[in-house]
Amino acid sequence: DGDRILRGGLTQGYSLRVGCVVLTNALGGLLCAAVLKYADNILRCFSTALSIILTCILSAGVLQEYVPDLRFVVGACLAIAATFLYSLGLPSRDPWRRRVLREAARLRRKVGARTQ
Repeated sequence: DGDRILRGGLTQGYSLRVGCVVLTNALGGLLCAAVLKYADNILRCFSTALSIILTCILSAGVLQEYVPDLRFVVGACLAIAATFLYSLGLPSRDPWRRRVLREAARLRRKVGARTQ
């Protein structure tokens, strides 16, 4: 095999499809490494889900090997929505927290009135 590699090169027989697969896997690995370095494990799961979605979209659009069905579209929409909801960091609507903050403000006013 060494002679064939010397004559034809390391990537002999690679087609555009094989190049796309190699590029997609390499970018997915780099994305997961960057997420683990700068974020937490939950975001890694989101990045893995989004990379699978991206791979399927590329497979359907560029390579034309995959036809997405309704389940894929619904699952992709749910994964994307979950990613956006997690990154928004919506404030909690905890009634106990509001009650504690109101009580603390009332006690501060009460203590302030006694000291004057």
